[in-house]
Amino acid sequence: MTNAIISSTDSKEKEMFQRLNFLKQILTNIAEVNIIGHDNIDVDAVLSGVLLAKLLQFLNINAKFIILQPIKKDDTYEILSNLTNINMYNYEETYENDLRNLFLVDHYETIHKGKIIGCIDHHITEKENSYSFSYVRNSSASAYLIYELMKVANYPLTAEEAKLIIISMMVDTTAFRSSKTIPEEVAVARILAKKFNINYNFLEESCLCLTPIEKMNIDEITSNGQKKYDYNGHKIESAYLQLNTIPDDATLNKWIAYLSSKFASHLHNIDMMVFIIFDMNSNITYEYQIMQYYIKKIIHKGILSRGKDIMPEIEKRYLNENSQEKQIEAIIKRFSESGCTIATMESCTGGSLAGAITNVSGASDILHESYVTYCNDAKIKFGVPEEIIEEYTVYSLETAKAMATAVKNVANSYVGIGITGQLGRIDPRNIGVENNKAWYSIIGPENEVSVEIILNIGDYPRAKKKEIIIKEIVEDLYRW
Repeated sequence: MTNAIISSTDSKEKEMFQRLNFLKQILTNIAEVNIIGHDNIDVDAVLSGVLLAKLLQFLNINAKFIILQPIKKDDTYEILSNLTNINMYNYEETYENDLRNLFLVDHYETIHKGKIIGCIDHHITEKENSYSFSYVRNSSASAYLIYELMKVANYPLTAEEAKLIIISMMVDTTAFRSSKTIPEEVAVARILAKKFNINYNFLEESCLCLTPIEKMNIDEITSNGQKKYDYNGHKIESAYLQLNTIPDDATLNKWIAYLSSKFASHLHNIDMMVFIIFDMNSNITYEYQIMQYYIKKIIHKGILSRGKDIMPEIEKRYLNENSQEKQIEAIIKRFSESGCTIATMESCTGGSLAGAITNVSGASDILHESYVTYCNDAKIKFGVPEEIIEEYTVYSLETAKAMATAVKNVANSYVGIGITGQLGRIDPRNIGVENNKAWYSIIGPENEVSVEIILNIGDYPRAKKKEIIIKEIVEDLYRW
């Protein structure tokens, strides 16, 4: 093998050259490097493992990719079988070994036995690690990070390997539709496809990877693409679906009820389940955070990335566990420093949000106006369109958004917050809606948070229900 040599003065290339040399230095004297992906392994983890093993072997390092879990004939298996020559069974090794030297790809921690010596991952985390080698940055796929190392190593890339890189990138970004997509990397994928005569359009269509829910039972549906996380001692699980259209309410409710029952069954060792549905047709991401007393449903515009957008926000929630008062102090400081104000229009919470904010010194810097519009007429009086209430009822996300928009306009504030919901007593003026549900919307000039809270505590006092809603709004404002 010829040592990699570069003559370019490009700083990025120099950085990658130094990174490659450091990788070689760390791994050269290790008897065997075992490369592993995460549990419930996906396409990028497999292809990254295969590609890294090839690169390390090219560098005269004894390395192999292994899968430390029983292989399942799931969507990952199907994609690899249909689009590549890779047989996952060739890498299956399900026994544990304390003496293994582990190199992680597409994740940054593992439950498996052995010494972790390195990590390459495209998911940014606030956690620090003490591994000898670590290359972690936002990217379309971990395979792309390995491709960067291959380039500076003068690795003789083949057409088949180029295809693996493109497939990894496409699968992990939902065929370059998700927020994880980096345009510069898409350009590289197109260049590789042209150079090696790869059918780019065919791969793009194949890598949309819609979840075949019609062939799956409810347990398979609600655990598709499952990953487990540990944030500051808090156990979190997550799964996702990629669909062309969102199912009907009855089907969705069935899935969420099933997940809620699973959550309750191991209440003492899990803090949250995050179930994500990507609606590819409408370009919307639905996120369900399932917790002990309630479910928080968030609607995001666009196809978000689980690893880049959704789970980092969950991680922040558990790594920065400030009290509500400390969070509000931080909100007041940040908003007042930039001269921004908040205005609220509350219904079911009866002014509790404004009360929580004004409990903290300095609140007058950011909260100039707040309204409790407990009846329909009051909401209409302050700018909520009557037709919104008539079409969607006062208990709806549409009404919460209209409330946020109206109060933002009335108060001329930077952010408007609208809250509505039914927390116990059936409203005789608005019958036929579900009880123990609330909706809130936080609207700013560029950002919007739209949330539905489903409460599982029907017999609890209204004060407890309000407390849950306010807690979530403050959390969202704190991370705004």
